[in-house]
Amino acid sequence: MLFRRLLTLTLTVLFASAASALAGSDGKTTLATQPVLLQDPLAKGNTELEALGGYFHSPITTGGGHRPELDYAGGDLRYGDILTNVLFDKSAIMRGDVEFLADAFGENITKGPGSYISGASVLFRYNFFHPGSRIIPYFQLGGGGLHSDAAENQSQRLIGSDFEFLLQADLGARFLLTDHWSILAEGGFQHISNADTAARNVGVNALGGRLGLGYIY
Repeated sequence: MLFRRLLTLTLTVLFASAASALAGSDGKTTLATQPVLLQDPLAKGNTELEALGGYFHSPITTGGGHRPELDYAGGDLRYGDILTNVLFDKSAIMRGDVEFLADAFGENITKGPGSYISGASVLFRYNFFHPGSRIIPYFQLGGGGLHSDAAENQSQRLIGSDFEFLLQADLGARFLLTDHWSILAEGGFQHISNADTAARNVGVNALGGRLGLGYIY
């Protein structure tokens, strides 16, 4: 509950600040009052904060096996750091940079055993950026750990221990609103399991998406 309240407060502040940044002196957004976009808003050494909300659905079955349904919705708070200068500067497709992100998340289980999933992960993201473009596609890979009370339900075999590992992969894009503010949207895959460290380890394979705001500074 504390994480949900913190996420709600953070999103409220971010949206209010973004609206204020976009507004002109008369309270209306105009092209004339929007800041000129940086040529490389995601330059090496820049950092950012992100707040996103999303929903994931399981099962995504493999090998014809049956997995009970487990759906969850919640939010992520992330801190990002641009690690590299522009890579592949002469490439029309691959030009971009590498970003490291620390991610804390909390989810409510909306269908299936248990009531919550919470944890943290690290992500490595590649941003595809071309000067003058407001849209920056990206992909990211990451992993971490989580805690869930689903393991207390002995009738299910999806989550067999209080601590589980998380692997994830996402495709996304950011839309630059100003030099600092952006809207982010991403869709991806998550795998949750305990790597056979517990007797029950069917695991969770889920697809879903997130939407939120980012602030580069």
